[in-house]
Amino acid sequence: MYIYTCLMNTPISPQSLIEQILKIQQMEHGSLCAVGKGPNGPYFNLNSWENDQNCCRYVPQDKVPAVQQAIEGYHKYQQLTQQYAQQVVEKTRAELAIGVKKKPRRKNKPRPQLPWPRKPKSSS
Repeated sequence: MYIYTCLMNTPISPQSLIEQILKIQQMEHGSLCAVGKGPNGPYFNLNSWENDQNCCRYVPQDKVPAVQQAIEGYHKYQQLTQQYAQQVVEKTRAELAIGVKKKPRRKNKPRPQLPWPRKPKSSS
């Protein structure tokens, strides 16, 4: 199952993002890797990083589509939570009037002019 979304100019509300997250029923992190070929097709492992080490799980052929869909669910979850966090950060900055402070320009001291290109020292 593939879900295609169109990018629109109208932002999605934080509540809508949470509702979309709640609709995700299955998630799995990692990637499917073909590890061999048998008489009925390829064999797959699910590779993921857990507890600071690589973890490999055998995936039966009949479960491959469901595992792939669960991996896509996890990617969708990550995307939606990133969007949610960004919106909350922007809202917080606006409420607290936090902006980027620019460095003031020096008015009194002119910058020293460096000769360019540098001239080689004389060998005298």
